[in-house]
Amino acid sequence: MKAEIEKVYGEIHSQLNRTPLLGNQSLEVLAGCKLRFKMENEQITGSFKLRGVLSKFRELKTGLDPVEQVVAASTGNHALAVCHVARASGVTPLIFVPENVSRSKLAQLQNLGVEIRQQGLQCGETEQIALDYAQAHGIPLIHPYNDLAVIAGQGTIGLELMEQLKQIDQVFVPVGGGGLISGIASCLKETLPGVNIIGVQPRNACEMAESIARGRIVAPLDLDTVSDATAGGLDPGTITYDLCRDLVDGFVLVEEQDIIRALKLIEDHLEIRIEPAAALSLAGILKEKERVAGGSCVAIISGGNI
Repeated sequence: MKAEIEKVYGEIHSQLNRTPLLGNQSLEVLAGCKLRFKMENEQITGSFKLRGVLSKFRELKTGLDPVEQVVAASTGNHALAVCHVARASGVTPLIFVPENVSRSKLAQLQNLGVEIRQQGLQCGETEQIALDYAQAHGIPLIHPYNDLAVIAGQGTIGLELMEQLKQIDQVFVPVGGGGLISGIASCLKETLPGVNIIGVQPRNACEMAESIARGRIVAPLDLDTVSDATAGGLDPGTITYDLCRDLVDGFVLVEEQDIIRALKLIEDHLEIRIEPAAALSLAGILKEKERVAGGSCVAIISGGNI
């Protein structure tokens, strides 16, 4: 898949920010490893989601019929990326959000002046509603993770990492639906077979880790978590399940207080504000401190739309 990721990157990189890789000595001492942060919060729409959406629009443009409208389901970051690319492409977006979407993210979407429909009690249900609508009306769906084109777009982060850092032993990645970690792992594992790709999830929203452990996709846990961007369960039959099973070396489950602590550490030491889901990677590294000691670790900071 790395060849496809390279092809995608060649076509979309001019529409992306090449996000920086930052270090911080005090956090390195705290973590006990050589630590770098891949700052996807500095992406154009505030998260890594833009990469996958650009990749999907690239694929849609190769079709025979012109695209006039797209459908997406999202709690915020994916929707912001879809709206950004749709507007630049002259396409009308229709966005479905769950009924419990955060007020701040809903306000961001409303400010864009796009049509929004609040349906579904949680993300998984909302995604199914959006899929049903798209299929019934013959409109392309831009799925947040269950799509190879989207996964290839997220994998472009791996290409940048290999150019920015000579040695990579461990990469810690926030996991919700699994598109981000599937893309990064698909890219890095082909070139750096010794690298460990570690997924980090809240214990209250650990559907992917639980699915891999049980050998089947589990139902949404529907527990409260501050990491709203990674909550909501998985599509039945999502392609990210197989990719995570085959390519991800392990999962770390963190408690709510671990996420909040990591969030505060990043704000205090890097002087930036990020969303709770983006702090999962540092929370995972700190929990695995003994295992990663002395190695070269990358924490993916997935977004900043707090």
